[in-house]
Amino acid sequence: MRSWRLQLTIVVFVLFALAMVDILVDGILDRGQVFKVVAGNSEQISGKLMGDMRPYTPPNAVLSNRIDHPDRLDRILTYAPRDPAFTLKFIELKGRMWRAELAVDTAAAAGDYQMRVFPRADPPATDVPYLKVRIFADAEALRASHASFFRRHLGIAPWAGAASLLPLVAWLLYLTFKAAEGTISALQARGIGPIYRMAYRKTGWEILFGLGRDHGLRNGDTLQILDPHQRPVGREIVAFHVGRQSGEAVVDAAVKLGPGFMVCRPPAPSEDLPSPRPPDSPS
Repeated sequence: MRSWRLQLTIVVFVLFALAMVDILVDGILDRGQVFKVVAGNSEQISGKLMGDMRPYTPPNAVLSNRIDHPDRLDRILTYAPRDPAFTLKFIELKGRMWRAELAVDTAAAAGDYQMRVFPRADPPATDVPYLKVRIFADAEALRASHASFFRRHLGIAPWAGAASLLPLVAWLLYLTFKAAEGTISALQARGIGPIYRMAYRKTGWEILFGLGRDHGLRNGDTLQILDPHQRPVGREIVAFHVGRQSGEAVVDAAVKLGPGFMVCRPPAPSEDLPSPRPPDSPS
C-alpha cells in the first residue's frame, strides 16, 4: 500500500471511530430530559407521558394508536408551569410517546426552565421528575454546551459525520482488499501460500493454506513451512484435501506456528528458494 493511502486510511478510520464514540457520548450526555434551544428559535422535542391513559383509549384498543389532531391533542395533553419564555404545541401522541414543537420567545433570558407534560385529567404526582428546557442566548453558546465533539466543533450531529465518512471507509476497505488480493496472487505465482487457519490438536497443527490445484499442487505433494519473513523453518508437510485454491496439511506440534506463517512448494533442482524478506521489512 502506498504511503499516502496508508496515511489516509489511518486518518479516516480514526475519524470514523471518533464519530462512533461521539454518537454514544451524544446519546448519553446530550440527551435525556434536557431540551436545548436558542432564544427566538423553535425545536421539535419528544418524551414519555406519565399518568393514566385509559380515559383517552377506547376499550380493547392498542396504546400504540397515533393521535395527531391538534384539537384532540389539546384536550388530552397539557404542560406546566406555563412560562412566558416558551410555549409548547403538541404534534403527536403515539402510545405514551408525545412529540411537540418548543418555541422560545426572542426576549427569553438564557437559563434553565422546568416543566412537566401530563394528561389534563391526571396531574402528575409530586415525585414525577421535571423536564428541563435550557435556553441559550445564541447559537455559539448552544454549540459550546455540547459534550459531543462533532456538535461542539463541527456543528453537525455525530451520526451525520459517521454517515458522511461511510463511502470513504468503504472505498478504502475495497482498495485494501484489492491490494491484499494482489499480494496473495503474487505470492501464489511464486509457489507460496498464506496459512489461513490454524487449529492446534494433540497430533499437531491442522492448517488450511492458500495453494491449490490452480497453482499446480496435488494431494500428497510435499511443502515447506516459511516464517513471516519467508525463511524456511526446516519442516516439511504433506498436502491433502487439495482444492482449486486451497489445501490442508498437518504440521508437527513442535513447530511454533503463528500469524504470518506460510507454506511453499520446494523448488525444482534448478530453482532457488524464494528470497526471504529482511526481518525489519514492513508487512
